[in-house]
Amino acid sequence: MTSSLAGQLFRMRNIDRVITSERSQKIRASFLFDGRQAADIDMQTIFDIGCDGLGELRKMNRKFDSFASTLFSPAIKDLDRVLQTREENERLDESIRSFLFLMAPYFLTKPAGKALEWLVRRFRIQEFNARDLLAAILPYHETKAFLTMLTIITFETRDMELFGFLVTQRKARRLLDRGTLMAQCVRDRALMTFVCSSVFRACQMGFEYAGLHAFYAMIFSQYITSLASVGGADVQFVLPFVLDGLQLDGDAQIAAYMVLGTLATRVTLSADALDKTLCAVAQRPADLRAMTMCVVQLVQTQEAALTVGLSLRFVRALHAHAEFPRVLCALAGDYDVSLFMTPLLAALAHHAFDDTEALHLLSAFVPLLPGAHIPVLCTQLVREYVTRGDSGNLTAVLDLLQLRHSQQLEDAIGACAVDANESTHRLLYQLKIRGSQDNASRVLPLQETSTTLYLSIGHADAGMRLVAANALRDIVTGKGGEYSLSTEDACDLIVGRLEHEDDEQVLDIVLGLPLSKYVPAVKLIVLLAQLIGRVSKEQLTDKIIARLLDTDASTEELQTQIAGAVFPFVLQFAGTQDVTKALATRVKKSAASAGWLAAIGKYANASSPGKYNKQAAAALGSALASQWEKLSNTKTGAWAAQLQRSASVPARTAAVAVGVQAVVKLAAGKNTARCVSAAKSVIDAALDIVSSLGSARVSDDVAQTTVDSAQWDQLLSGLAQDSRDIACARVAVGSISAVLGLLPAVATLQPGQWFTAVQGDAELAYCDLVRTMFVSTVARSGETSSVDGVLTGRLLHECVGSDWA
Repeated sequence: MTSSLAGQLFRMRNIDRVITSERSQKIRASFLFDGRQAADIDMQTIFDIGCDGLGELRKMNRKFDSFASTLFSPAIKDLDRVLQTREENERLDESIRSFLFLMAPYFLTKPAGKALEWLVRRFRIQEFNARDLLAAILPYHETKAFLTMLTIITFETRDMELFGFLVTQRKARRLLDRGTLMAQCVRDRALMTFVCSSVFRACQMGFEYAGLHAFYAMIFSQYITSLASVGGADVQFVLPFVLDGLQLDGDAQIAAYMVLGTLATRVTLSADALDKTLCAVAQRPADLRAMTMCVVQLVQTQEAALTVGLSLRFVRALHAHAEFPRVLCALAGDYDVSLFMTPLLAALAHHAFDDTEALHLLSAFVPLLPGAHIPVLCTQLVREYVTRGDSGNLTAVLDLLQLRHSQQLEDAIGACAVDANESTHRLLYQLKIRGSQDNASRVLPLQETSTTLYLSIGHADAGMRLVAANALRDIVTGKGGEYSLSTEDACDLIVGRLEHEDDEQVLDIVLGLPLSKYVPAVKLIVLLAQLIGRVSKEQLTDKIIARLLDTDASTEELQTQIAGAVFPFVLQFAGTQDVTKALATRVKKSAASAGWLAAIGKYANASSPGKYNKQAAAALGSALASQWEKLSNTKTGAWAAQLQRSASVPARTAAVAVGVQAVVKLAAGKNTARCVSAAKSVIDAALDIVSSLGSARVSDDVAQTTVDSAQWDQLLSGLAQDSRDIACARVAVGSISAVLGLLPAVATLQPGQWFTAVQGDAELAYCDLVRTMFVSTVARSGETSSVDGVLTGRLLHECVGSDWA
C-alpha cells in the first residue's frame, strides 16, 4: 500500500513538472496541431473533435460503438488517471489498447487522427500507453503520420534499450524505412519479438486487417533473409513465431505460409522439427491450395523428408482434406512437384499397409496421378509388398493398379525381380498372377468411380461411397449382373459401413440390405445399437429399430441387448405404425427379463426426447406394475435406479412416464399398497426433475399442465412440438397431476381422517405422502415457484378436498 501511494505521488510530481514546463513554454503534445497552437485549444474543443472523429469511425465499423460510452463519454472528460487506483488504470489501459488495435486499419484517415487527438490530450496515451500505441501503428512506419506520432511519444527509461533507435529517427525527423527497422531487428531480437507479438495480439483480439498480414509476412521474411547464416539458435527463435502464425485464420495463416517457405530455403530442419511443422501446416488450412504449396516447398527443400520419410501423423492430417489429392495433382500439371510426390507416395505405400486412412488417401490418388508418377507408385508398392508381405490393404491398391496400369505394375515387378532371392521371386510371381484370380470386392471394378468396390465403399468422399453402396445393394439383391460376393466379403463391407459411416444417404442404403443374412446376430445387434446414437433423421432411426426388432435373438442375453439399444427410444420415438406395434410386442415378450427397464438412460443424449410412443410406454408400465417389488427396490431395481440424481434428466423423465403407466395399472387392479408406493416414487422423481431443470425452463404455461390418467396418452402424443427441456418439464408436472388424480379412488378415507389416526398400512402411507408433500410445498424456504402453487392447489382439490375447510 505504501509503495503504491509513493509511486502515485512520484508520478504526480513528475507530471506536475511536465505540465509546468509545458505551460511555461506554452506548448502541448498534439497529433493534429502544432504544440503551441494546441496549448491554446481548451479541453472541450478537443473532446468535440474526438467525438466527431469517433462518429465517422462508427460509420466505417460498428465495433467502435462501444467506445462512445467509455473513452468518449462526457462523464470521462474530467477523469485524472493519476489519481485512479491501479485496478482502475488497468481497466482503462485495456480499453485504450482495444481502441488502438481496432483503429489501426484506419490510422491514415482523418477520423482516426481526430479520435487520437482526444486520447492524447485526455489520457496522455503517448506517455502511459506508448508500447500499445507503437504496436498498433508500427505497420505504418514509413509514413509521415507515424513520424508525427513518434515525435510526441515519451518512452520510459526501461523501454529505451528497445526503442532508443526511434529517438534518433525522431531527432533527425527521418521516416523509419524498412531497411533501418530490419537492421535493428537483426541487431536486437527483442524488437523482433515485440513486432511479432504485436501482430499476434491484434489477430487474437479480432482486429486483424490485410495491411497487418502483409507487414508480418514482409518483416519476418526479410528478417530471415537478412541473417548472415541461419543456425540452430535462429531456428529456435523463429519457428515458434511461425507455428503461432499457423494457428491464426484467413490471410494471417497464408502470411505464415510465406514466412515458412522463406525459412525452408535458409535452414535444414531436423526430422522431428520438420514433422511438427508439416503437421501444423496441414492441421487447419485456411486455403487448401496455399497449404498444399507450402508443404510442397517444405518437403522439397528438406533432406529429412527423403532420408527419414513422412510420418503417419502427417499422412492422417492430409487425409482429413478430401480435396487434397485433386489440388496436388492439379499443381503437378503446372509445377515440378516430383521431389514432393516421391516421398509422399513412399509414405502412403508404407503406411497403407496397416492404416485405413493412409489406404483411403492412396486410393484417392491412383485415378488422379499424372502418368509420370505412376511408375514411382508402382515401384514403392511392390517394394513394400516384398518387404512386409501380403496385406489386405496393400493388395487392394495393387489390384487397382493391375486394373488401371497393368503395364507399369508389371515393369515395377520385373525391376524388383532383378537380383532377388528365391522367396522374393515367389512373392513377386504371386503378385503377377493376382490379376487373373478372383479377389471378390477387392478387384470388383466400378466404372463410375474408376476404382474397385472395396476402395470406393471406404473412400473419404461421401459421393464415392454412395455409388459403391448402390452397387453393393445391386449385387446382394441379385441385380449385379455377372458380379457376386461371398457371404464373408459382403459381411466385411456391411460391417465397415455400419461401424464408420457418417453419411446418412449411404446409411439409408445399407440399412435396407438383408443385414441378418450376412452379419451374425451378436455382431449386428452391437453395431445397430451403436448406430442409433449417431443418426439424426427419424426415418433412419425407424429403420435401425426395425432391423433390431427383426434380428433373431435366440437367447435372453441377446433379447436384453436389443432392449438396451431400443428402450431409450421407446418413449422418445414416433415411428411408423408397424414399428410401434413391434415395439410394444417386443416389450411384452421381454418384460420378464427386465431388460427394457434396465436400459433406461443408457443413451441419455438421444436427439429426439420430445416424442413419446404411448403403446410402448403402456406396455412398459404393465411390466413395471407386474414386477413392482423387484423393479422398484432401491438397491436392485433397474427402474428405481433411473430415478436417482445420478441419471440424466431425460432418463429420469422416461422412468417417470413409465411409472405413471404403472400407477394406472396398479390403480385399476385396486392394489392400494403398491399403487401408493409407486405414486410416491413418481412424484418424488418428478419434483426432482423440475428442480434439476430450474424455474427458468419451467414456464407458467408448463407448470399449469393438468391432466388426469385418461388424458395422459394425449399429453405424451403432444410432446413432439416441444423442445427437450420443455418436454421433460411437461412430463414431470403432468405426471404429478395424473397420479394425484388417481389416489383418492384407490385409498378411500373418511372425512376428518387427514388429521386423525388412520387404520390400514395403505391408507396410512397415503396420508403420510399427501401430508408430507403439502407441508414441504407450503413451507418451502425462498421464493415459491409456479409449480409449488399448482401442486398446492392440486393437493387441496384432489386429496384434501372439503376436509381442509
